[in-house]
Amino acid sequence: MGLRIFPVIGDALNFGGRRLETIARVAWLPMVLILVANMVAIFGYLSVIAGRLITFEDIPSFLSAQQLVGQHAARGFENNADAMWAITAGNIIVQTLLAASFMAPLIRYAGLGEKPSPGVIRAPFGPDQLRFIVAGIFSFLFVAVLVFGPIAGASYYSLKYIVEALAQTVATFPDPNSLHTIEISTASATLTDQGMAWLYSHALPSVFAAPFAILLWIVVFLHFSPKNRPNASVNSNAFLRALTTLLMTVVFLGGAYLFFRQEILESYQQIAGLSGEAAQNLAGSPVDAILIFGIVAYLLVNYFNLRLYAYPGVAVCRSSLGLGNTLRVTRGWNIIRLWVILALIGMLLIFVQIVVINGLFLGRLLPWMVNMLYNATAVSSRLVNSGVTAEWVLPTFIWVWNITKIIINLVWSFFSFGVTAGLYGRLYRESEAGA
Repeated sequence: MGLRIFPVIGDALNFGGRRLETIARVAWLPMVLILVANMVAIFGYLSVIAGRLITFEDIPSFLSAQQLVGQHAARGFENNADAMWAITAGNIIVQTLLAASFMAPLIRYAGLGEKPSPGVIRAPFGPDQLRFIVAGIFSFLFVAVLVFGPIAGASYYSLKYIVEALAQTVATFPDPNSLHTIEISTASATLTDQGMAWLYSHALPSVFAAPFAILLWIVVFLHFSPKNRPNASVNSNAFLRALTTLLMTVVFLGGAYLFFRQEILESYQQIAGLSGEAAQNLAGSPVDAILIFGIVAYLLVNYFNLRLYAYPGVAVCRSSLGLGNTLRVTRGWNIIRLWVILALIGMLLIFVQIVVINGLFLGRLLPWMVNMLYNATAVSSRLVNSGVTAEWVLPTFIWVWNITKIIINLVWSFFSFGVTAGLYGRLYRESEAGA
């Protein structure tokens, strides 16, 4: 049986909602520590950039501190790259350990029904947490080293040699009867004048990227083999499957090329303020060449990411780093179904957080309510304070407002992590059932 899209989504959302109390109990302390680690990292960056210790006394707003880091991070990496990278690595390690401390028990709860140990103040780290981290790192390194690495290397050297060839100077004689009319130009300019720039901008990059595009087609062809599709006919037509998967690969590559190239053009027009023709010229040969390699890499990386997506959940629930039945989850058309599941869950969570919670509720409704209560409290304090608003009113409501925003976003984070754990748990059960 294939993955059922809406039951899987419903199961993940249901776990995040129904088990919210347990999720909050398990995750609140690690989440708070993650926030503290972020603050320490931000002020650490600022201290490196400024060359002295920066604290809340210097910058009372954490949002302002984040904005300053975004504006001056390049200077910090230029002046003291070792310290900046050390802070970055330390922050990533701390956040990974803290996230694993609550994700591992939640995944086992979702997949096996094993309720996390009692206690409110807890941030455990044991074999389950270690498996969660190792499985995630393995998935990342597998894709980065075995898939993205070779493509990145091929694209770098191919483009390097293309650029070197285009930069070569060429001597031409506009007047064949006189050697004194010599004209020096680059190979790039000569090819452009002859209308043959496409050889270097599209043809050669396509030739270099062709082996990886063929690899993508072979991967798709093998993925949809009868052995990898539940309930498929063993006597399927291999030629028809090859033709169909080739067409699918061409459509994916062509669609991705047109989509990302249009995104690049719009970025040039919006960010650089260029006209349509200027943006087209700027998005010419170097961008097109990189884009050809990038699209092949993008599709291959996403394929293997989807194939290994369930691995952390399977490793945690099986108490083993073996792949187990991980690949069963994305057999055949299930890989498309899993992509749809992840896309729908991601869009829903992002929409609710940005539009509903922070845009509508915290951006309009709650400020209106807090402002109304503040005005009522201020008027009441004037009645008993000789017409003067009490000094405690404004600071109190500022604190209430800030704490409310933090609590609401923390609760939403609990729900989001619960949905992720619920999805991992459901995918583990699907792997054991044979998907």
